[in-house]
Amino acid sequence: MQALIATLTAMGVDGVRTPACLRCGRVRPLRRSVPGGRVCLGCEGVLAAQSDVGPCTACGETRPRPSHKTCGPCRRDQLSTGRACSNCGNRSFMDPCANCRPRPLASCGLCGDRAPVCARWPLGPVCKPCYREARRHPAPCPGCGRRRVLIARAEGRRACGPCAGHPDPHACPRCTEPRSYQVKGLCDRCAVHDRLTVLFSTVPDGGPYAHMRAALADSPEPGTVLTWLRNSRSARLLTDLVATGLPITHADLDLTAVEGRAATQTTEYLRGLLTAYQVLPERDELSARIERHLQRVAARHPEHALLLRSYVRWSLLPRARRHERLRGGGFLGRARSAYARINRAAEFLSAMTARGLRLQEVTQHEVDTWLAVNPGTRFVVRDFVVWATRRGHARPLDVPHWPKKDPVALDEDSHWELLHQCLTDTDLPLEVRGAGSILLLFGQYLTRITPLSAGAVTTTGEDTFLTLDRTPIPLPAPLGALLSDLANRPPPTNWAANTSRGWLFPGGRPGQHLSATVLGRRLAAHHIPNRPARATALVTLAQDLPPAVLGPMLGLHPVTAAHWRRRAATDWTAYLQARQRELADRRPPSGP
Repeated sequence: MQALIATLTAMGVDGVRTPACLRCGRVRPLRRSVPGGRVCLGCEGVLAAQSDVGPCTACGETRPRPSHKTCGPCRRDQLSTGRACSNCGNRSFMDPCANCRPRPLASCGLCGDRAPVCARWPLGPVCKPCYREARRHPAPCPGCGRRRVLIARAEGRRACGPCAGHPDPHACPRCTEPRSYQVKGLCDRCAVHDRLTVLFSTVPDGGPYAHMRAALADSPEPGTVLTWLRNSRSARLLTDLVATGLPITHADLDLTAVEGRAATQTTEYLRGLLTAYQVLPERDELSARIERHLQRVAARHPEHALLLRSYVRWSLLPRARRHERLRGGGFLGRARSAYARINRAAEFLSAMTARGLRLQEVTQHEVDTWLAVNPGTRFVVRDFVVWATRRGHARPLDVPHWPKKDPVALDEDSHWELLHQCLTDTDLPLEVRGAGSILLLFGQYLTRITPLSAGAVTTTGEDTFLTLDRTPIPLPAPLGALLSDLANRPPPTNWAANTSRGWLFPGGRPGQHLSATVLGRRLAAHHIPNRPARATALVTLAQDLPPAVLGPMLGLHPVTAAHWRRRAATDWTAYLQARQRELADRRPPSGP
């Protein structure tokens, strides 16, 4: 009968459908009759193995025993002992192994390309790229509307197996959702549930991890959670800490953050996650990071540890806290700035010690000589030298400010063209349009844009306002609509979506906003220059607004606002002098 069906199908007879395997749904020669239909040779072996279930003679696990009372994995290990694939060299009970074995060529039933066959579905042979795409991105079936791997066709459209009269080989046995492409046998959500059960098996169900466990289990993207649990260093660190059975503290994480940059990044990511899910209490992270960096530097320079601690405690740390309190936003940029100041102070002290000088004996000549070697980075030591001079730790010394280059502005046409593109071009990412508009219109630093919260955009009636400092700024209608869309957009569809804390520009780290560096790269990728755009915006605003209005509106220091006003103002002195001379020449001569 199967031969007849194959012949009729080859002749193009309409209404003839080749039967598929009852178990796997693939169109293959059906060798064995089973209750309900027929199965292919491969499924026949699987069913035979499942009929003999018991303790494996090799591993002792209760599993199907297809051969010699041994489960399939153990039997393959036994056969592969002393064998290797002649192509790749990996251990394999077959030569070549399953990955290197040549596959037959056929026209793919999805893309139509002639390629090696990865799978045979009811709709036909499928190549590996199409197989991977279909498995990783199940779609709603037109017939039943359920999210499925569409392995068949019904009425000329792709459909799931059951809607086309075939079994679904990719359905999870627990919940019938599509099986995971990462692990075998289960869907992503069921696999996440199993891994979370193992991960938190040593802690009570209602303990401090309850909220985190529930959030991970109910994530809208279980595949992302599964990838994190399987592959992430931070997940492995969490597993090690939870396995101790002791409560996790910030001090525990601090101990793991001293083994290099990668370890620090892993630890800080996990710290943000645990804090966002209320496993750890919030702390002054800026102070903690500065003090931890100070400890590392003091350990390398013990002879200067006392002076460095005094500098950080009485000067650097209070100013960093004050700036964070007044300006808000993230702490990463301020922490890096503090790191640089501490590093340069330690470098300066060590260099003077190498010359046989104590800090009180350092002269201006020594300072100038040291600065001349690498002025681009060493001018940061000015902050430490000023503090040391004021406190009497050093004689009066002068470290000038690093000279700033004059900003290069955009021409007027380019400036307004970029702003119009940000306001109207829907092909640009929404965060690029919003950040670019704020940059081009208000001249804000990227470090001031990224920490903006969604609450900075407010609506009163039909008017929309943006608060950059203390004064709400009324926005033009197009910009108001754009920023309202940005503030009201759904949270990121990742497994840490509920940890974004309402940032206008949420970042990838739990509870943190987007970094200024990343935002700068995204703007540059769409040809929006940072510094020229900021300079042009500030000059344009300073031409129309006095410093007393410009400063509070944009959060500028009065001196900075006056600086931009002077830069934007036209110098009328030469004109007035020329005008006075002209009027003097026209004045009629006085009488006798």
